[in-house]
Amino acid sequence: MITKENVEELLEKDNIVFIDVRSPKEYKEDTIPNAINLPILNDEEREEIGYIYKQVSHNKAKEKGLRYASYKLADIYLKVRELIDEGKEVALFCYRGGMRSQSVATILNVMGLNVFLIDGGYKSYRKYVVNTLEKFKDEHEYVVLHGYTGVGKTKILEELSKKGYKVINLELLAKNRGSVFGSIGYDEESSSQKAFESLLANQLIDISKANGKNVFIESESKRIGKVILPDFLYNKMAKGIRVLIETDIDNRIKNITDDYINIPSVDKNEKIKKCIYLLKKRIGLKKAEELVSELENENYEYVIRELMINYYDPLYKYSIDKFERYDKIISYKSINEAVDKLTDFINIRDR
Repeated sequence: MITKENVEELLEKDNIVFIDVRSPKEYKEDTIPNAINLPILNDEEREEIGYIYKQVSHNKAKEKGLRYASYKLADIYLKVRELIDEGKEVALFCYRGGMRSQSVATILNVMGLNVFLIDGGYKSYRKYVVNTLEKFKDEHEYVVLHGYTGVGKTKILEELSKKGYKVINLELLAKNRGSVFGSIGYDEESSSQKAFESLLANQLIDISKANGKNVFIESESKRIGKVILPDFLYNKMAKGIRVLIETDIDNRIKNITDDYINIPSVDKNEKIKKCIYLLKKRIGLKKAEELVSELENENYEYVIRELMINYYDPLYKYSIDKFERYDKIISYKSINEAVDKLTDFINIRDR
């Protein structure tokens, strides 16, 4: 049996698995979080069929599409059957809920598998994301963590999340830390704008179910990597509770080392080297070459310290000094100390 449902109802199901039958390129740009990509056409096939459809004949395009799809159907069937045997419900979608997803659903139905179809496909999901962001624009109050690079803002957010506090890690959603070195440490390519908004909408829904009115978030510029923050979020952060995080230079170097050096990446040095050379206009070619030489000698502490003092601290000083006052300044020796001071401050403030 094939059942058409709207995306909101399907997202409420606990054991649902979404299968995106669009091409890998479409899937990469954006999809429903955790959806599985089982493309009925690959990127080249989709492009070719699109050309035939527009320039030659609709029927010829359908014939070609059927040929390309036929050799993928067995694998799709096996994967869907495996999921259903595990007790999962399966929902298929393509861009508009049209020929691609309906064709796959029909074959699966003939083979005795019951599936859902998202009414309106990805397009309806995208509308749902936009509506969700609008819905939550006034719902939360934000506690915004400020501070120089390396003070451990992300580590603090991670610890707060473990303790059950509401947290949004924008850099994690963007898959980018928002600097020249921002993509290092992420295996995947930085999020597209649509993918970021999908993940953000999903996060807002999740934290709305938790207790407490405050959401902890790191101060960010309007742009993080490839993505631009929604106006409502950027404006709410600007009006939020401002907390300045401080620690000594040794702690900062350790935090940066954990984030950029102590990571499972075989080519991290090469990536860091390229990033350093991107800064040559700001720090000078001679300094860039010196840092690259120290990097190749694995003198990471020296490289990090020099970049902080000569590049990042002057850059961050403007954004930190533009506020006349902070609601709280937290100096710490350990991350746990910072978390305790922060939560004590918020708990007292909310009484």
